[in-house]
Amino acid sequence: MSTEKAEHETESPSKTQPWFPKRLSIEEGGIERVTDEERKEKTTKFWHAATFWFSANMAIATLNIGSLGGSMGLGFWDCFIVIVVVNLFTDLLPAWTATAGLTGLRMTTFSRYSFGYWGNMLVVVFSMVATTGWNAINSISGASVLNALSNGKCPTWAGVIIICTLVWIICALGITWIHRLDTFIWIFPLIVWCVAAGTGASSFTAASPKHLEGADKAAAVLSYVASIFSFSLSWVNCAADYNVRMPHDTPRWKIFSATYVGIFVPSVLVQALGAALYTGTVTSVEWKHAYSASSIGGLLEMALKPAGGFGKFLMVLAALSSIPNNIPNNYSFALHAQNLGSWAIRIPRVVLVTFGSVVAVVVGCCAARYFSDTLQTFLSVIGYWTVIHTTVVMEEHFIFRRRWTAYDLDAWNNPAALPFGWASAGAFCFGFAGAALGMHVKWYSGPIASLIGSGANIGHELTFAFSAIVFPLFRWVEKRYGGY
Repeated sequence: MSTEKAEHETESPSKTQPWFPKRLSIEEGGIERVTDEERKEKTTKFWHAATFWFSANMAIATLNIGSLGGSMGLGFWDCFIVIVVVNLFTDLLPAWTATAGLTGLRMTTFSRYSFGYWGNMLVVVFSMVATTGWNAINSISGASVLNALSNGKCPTWAGVIIICTLVWIICALGITWIHRLDTFIWIFPLIVWCVAAGTGASSFTAASPKHLEGADKAAAVLSYVASIFSFSLSWVNCAADYNVRMPHDTPRWKIFSATYVGIFVPSVLVQALGAALYTGTVTSVEWKHAYSASSIGGLLEMALKPAGGFGKFLMVLAALSSIPNNIPNNYSFALHAQNLGSWAIRIPRVVLVTFGSVVAVVVGCCAARYFSDTLQTFLSVIGYWTVIHTTVVMEEHFIFRRRWTAYDLDAWNNPAALPFGWASAGAFCFGFAGAALGMHVKWYSGPIASLIGSGANIGHELTFAFSAIVFPLFRWVEKRYGGY
């Protein structure tokens, strides 16, 4: 090993720290690459890639995403078509990045091979912001259910604290416990959604909340597409993290297929139910008041009202569905943070998980008051960044590497053996220029976005176009003169 490489590599945290009771299977270590030998112990199975995402997406936040189309003025069938088509294609992206976990590296660490050691700091910072934001936003969705269930006696901020605390406990235990719980925990919210669909069906309608035509309807559709797209794409930043302990000879198609099914099926089912629930505001003034008072929690309460006491119990299960939904955010926050440098690897994972939980609680409590606007704005802005991340990683692989054996996996923490990151930085700048032209959120509408009706969010499309064009050009120059 070269001196320069040795300077930047850090010894793994002790695997046998006595104060960690091994019988609890508490995870130790951090972002160090999981070797082929280590995967022979505490091995995970490929079907965990499906059950993990079933649990993460069978959640109240997914229900809330589906309801956004109605708030934009779209009818149920318009929303349903968008939900199916967008998920059909977008879910391919996290499914592909999930296969990178077979390298033994977490997603933010694997990104160093395309963004460069220093350029990857952009990935780290934005991923930390994204996971914290999603943690807070998803907690608010669950807290709104508790608020509705208690008739306002449980403030939204209190619900955020309850949910984030439970998420922290599971994430502190680590990946073994996460996979154990996610194997079956998705079943409970599935029961909730099935009952809500049945008991609330009499209030559903295909009528649109608003009469939209022409450019105004196109603008609403494009903005809803952006929200659905951002929700699915957000998993790209952490999809590989939960497959690093699978046997290295696991066929990639199995990981891909299991992940795709695990994201696509619950996303479509629950988002479609969310779109249907919103239509209750068209047929009933009571439903409309419930939505104004408690957002998606109010709509769910109205749907489950015919079930009486059992419906209230189901409301509790619905609120708790935010826990598996937030596990990827809180758990991966620590792994993102450890990529800030060799000094960060020395910080125990549990400490970073705790820090991420505290920040999420603070952000969630502050954002709760402005939930609707915050959610839509956050989904859009974070989605722009994730588009750049996905584009750069995939172009690096398919244009410059072309095969998985082209990565020197032992160089993951050696700056001298990795790109510097000029090309990715250029793609980042140009990508956000595209986002600025096509962005449409509450506080800003780009010049191109403003040309479509009352404003359409086409920032993702322009972000992809700009970054996809410039990265190969910059990367070719970087390889020619930088060597990596």
